[in-house]
Amino acid sequence: MNKKNLGSYYTPIRLSNFIADYCLESFDQDSISILEPSVGDGNFAAAISDNNQLNRFQNINLTIVEREVEELNKAIDRCNPVVNLNSIHSDYLDFHNSDNNLYSLIIGNPPYVKSSLLTNEQKNLCKSIHIDSELNDKKINNIWTAFLVSAIQKIEDNGVIAFVLPLELLQVKFSEEIRDLLKSSFERLEVFMFDELQFQECKGQDTVLIVGYNQHQEQGTYYTTIKNIEELENRSFTLMQNISVSESNTKWTHHFLSPDEHQFLENLKCKLNLTNKYVENKAGIVTAANDYFIVNDEVVTKNRLRSYSKPIVQKGFYVNGSVTFENEDFQKLVEEEKPAYLLDFNKANPSKLSKSLVSYLEIGTDRELETRFKCRQRKHWYQVPNIAKQSEAFFFKRAHEYPKFLKNNAEAYVTDSAYMVESKDGYQIENIIFSFYNSLTLAFAELEGRYYGGGVLEVTPNEFRALPLPYTTVYDFEDYKTNFKNKQNISEVLSRYNTEILNTTLGLTSEEINRIEAIRTKLVSRRQKK
Repeated sequence: MNKKNLGSYYTPIRLSNFIADYCLESFDQDSISILEPSVGDGNFAAAISDNNQLNRFQNINLTIVEREVEELNKAIDRCNPVVNLNSIHSDYLDFHNSDNNLYSLIIGNPPYVKSSLLTNEQKNLCKSIHIDSELNDKKINNIWTAFLVSAIQKIEDNGVIAFVLPLELLQVKFSEEIRDLLKSSFERLEVFMFDELQFQECKGQDTVLIVGYNQHQEQGTYYTTIKNIEELENRSFTLMQNISVSESNTKWTHHFLSPDEHQFLENLKCKLNLTNKYVENKAGIVTAANDYFIVNDEVVTKNRLRSYSKPIVQKGFYVNGSVTFENEDFQKLVEEEKPAYLLDFNKANPSKLSKSLVSYLEIGTDRELETRFKCRQRKHWYQVPNIAKQSEAFFFKRAHEYPKFLKNNAEAYVTDSAYMVESKDGYQIENIIFSFYNSLTLAFAELEGRYYGGGVLEVTPNEFRALPLPYTTVYDFEDYKTNFKNKQNISEVLSRYNTEILNTTLGLTSEEINRIEAIRTKLVSRRQKK
């Protein structure tokens, strides 16, 4: 089984050493019991066994659990005989139900496995763990949540947990209830975020370290951002509180800001309407087989499908650099042999199909497209639904330098890589797009969206609708469009138009605007690991 299926991305030994040392120093009792629920190749077990604090304890019981016997044996070999080792060859989900012990310290890096890769038995075990903690959301998106919730259930009254977790804990909607559970379960939480990727072998996975104390004299949620591993080892970091984040329902990614920065932005947001006041947005077209239903001009011509073809934008990087998508932009995609045509067979009479269409449909049946889930939901598998009309504009959900929001002057369709956007009555799409590109709105896109280790920002439909928008009027959209297209980078556009947008709507000074831009730049740099 490969790493993706196992969710095995092992914690670097220097990080493991820090976590073990940092947690062990918080105990002053003679005896300590430690659980490592997914030991992998043993970096945490070794970090505990080799720690120079062990002589402070008279009795150290270490329980390690691992489903892969070869990895378990590696971990056993790395354990110091001074530790009372209890090694368990088992899936931790099974171990959770069979083990009734409580532990002083639960430490580790649980596997990251999406629900689609879990067996039904594993899903049911995860669900039961969630139910035992009275979570409302029983759906399992990823196995790591069950490991974390299990640890919360198995910790002693004065115990500590320390888990390396995916950054989605701080960012995504399904983790919101987990964040609430952490806050209610521990007197003190420490959130360690990292400027450097800790798992270079897992390029899409950024991580966070959560340390939770059941009892602590200094209560609350504390956070820090670690620039490099040396800062951990030297203990040169500072843990700070951000009460306005901790006591609100905002995502914990807001901890990337200082308390003053967070409050500054929130005060401005309160003075503005959100994007949903000005637009309606919904997902683009889902074909279930883009490489079959979205094709280039050669395929259309070869298979005589011109009457069924419609212009479409498949991906965000096809529209770099502008705030409009024009007919000439579409023609350029065609000339570059990009897949720029959507095949719409909804008006084809199933009892009177042309020979050319029959031949093309046979290509699809040979690929067994009709057996795909979304195709099976259709009356005729080859008729893609929801091709009603083109949208006024589209917003691409993923971006690198900045989010892409474009007026649709080419009357093209768009796939679900983007959201179809329509302005509400009384508002103009040109004004909405112009108003969107300011440092404040883009800073909130960084805060409200989620991102991946590779630096890709993703903004969901709900997050897009929740962005503050300082709506104002653009006096010459054609001039603005030209300046936007000819920019060197997005900072150039923001520098040029921030004052016009933010001073007009909020009365901000140049110093305040510069502060917003500095915050936005910091958030982007952190996402892109610059």
